[in-house]
Amino acid sequence: MTKSQRIEKEISKTKEQLATIQAKLKNLEEEKHMAERAEKLDIIEKHKISSEKLQLLIKFSEDEILQLLAQKEKERTGNEEKVIS
Repeated sequence: MTKSQRIEKEISKTKEQLATIQAKLKNLEEEKHMAERAEKLDIIEKHKISSEKLQLLIKFSEDEILQLLAQKEKERTGNEEKVIS
């Protein structure tokens, strides 16, 4: 076997190992996602949060985020005006 043949064989072996590792990574990421969802459901069930309450929490959270973003934008534009003055 020539040196280039040995290298080609090693490349092929490495590509196979890489494909196996990538498949394992994808599987682990999916398992993690499923575990996170299960944890969230457990919390919801543990605290007996109704779907209506959950929707209100989500809505409140969205509104709060929008308010914070608006506040940051006002602060940013206020700071720009100070720098310009």
